[in-house]
Amino acid sequence: MKNGYKILIIEDNNDVRENIEEILQAEDYEVFVAENGSIGLDVAAKTQPDLILCDVMMPEMDGYEVLKNIRHNVATSITPFIFLTAKNTREDLRKGMKLGADDYISKPFTIDELLDSVSARLKKHEEFTKKSEEKLNELTHNMGVPITNVISEPMKAIIGFSKMIMMEHNNMEKSEIAEFMGLVYQAGMRLSKVVRKTMLYYKLEAMAIHTDELSELQDQNSGNTKMLIEDISKELMFDVGRTEDVLLLLCEGRVQMPSDYFIDIIRELIENALLYSPKRTKIKIVTGIDKDKLVLSILDEGIGMTPDQVASLGAFRQFNKDFNNQEGLGLGLTIAQRITNLFHGSMTINSNQGTGSTIKVFLPLAK
Repeated sequence: MKNGYKILIIEDNNDVRENIEEILQAEDYEVFVAENGSIGLDVAAKTQPDLILCDVMMPEMDGYEVLKNIRHNVATSITPFIFLTAKNTREDLRKGMKLGADDYISKPFTIDELLDSVSARLKKHEEFTKKSEEKLNELTHNMGVPITNVISEPMKAIIGFSKMIMMEHNNMEKSEIAEFMGLVYQAGMRLSKVVRKTMLYYKLEAMAIHTDELSELQDQNSGNTKMLIEDISKELMFDVGRTEDVLLLLCEGRVQMPSDYFIDIIRELIENALLYSPKRTKIKIVTGIDKDKLVLSILDEGIGMTPDQVASLGAFRQFNKDFNNQEGLGLGLTIAQRITNLFHGSMTINSNQGTGSTIKVFLPLAK
């Protein structure tokens, strides 16, 4: 069995199915076959193949429907999927790729074309899996200590202060109870913030896999970006007592994404600028239109980052933790960048240690 690879063939034409099976078995792959889409889904669920070859035009359930079901199943959601088709119009290709197909093989095809496509997709998937495992190991290593520290401190405060109030409330003044409850509230808000960011991060990672859900969101438009930025910036400035430090220079516009996700980008970038710049230094938030893009720029006069820190940005990686006694997870810039990429935008970071940072986000304008 060639490197232990399992390949599933879903094809309603007996001759074609048997020919492909013989070719792949001759190359020492472990091969499974199905004569229609429904059977193919059952076989895929049971065998969890490393690659699926599927005909497009089949009765009852065509290849597109098979692919939808494959991508909805967690066990096969990232399995390489190659269409076998006599249809090769641009519209057909786009439809398949939008649903998450990895490649097309046009009928009739040669043995070399089949084997080259199979080999290329398996190799690419193996490289992807290897990088994913390395990233997961890094992520697990990075997140362990920060998550433990960030969660345990507010939890200790909540449990400690609430226990004190429960046991001593008869001997406490109302003002003392109110003071302790204020500390409990602050700790709860810190904990809520950690949970919100962590859940959002994993939600974005899931969206990158479930492309049909993401496609629906990508068709939506935001509200007026000027108003959205004004509202969220005022809220964040007030929370940290820096209402005089932020300068807004905004134009009107709408971008190709839901308002909630645009607000998440703004929130994370402004929070980052506020956290890593001293009070009474200026933060400028500027928007403009460049052809079919909204350009959002956030400039601060903070501590900045080194080129190595910018290059190694990632989830649960936090730099300069001693500045302002940071208690975060290092998710802010990662979340903003991830949302931007998912909605066909781009983000650049220009930072100099000791003088500040300029972050620019380019987002497609609403259609």
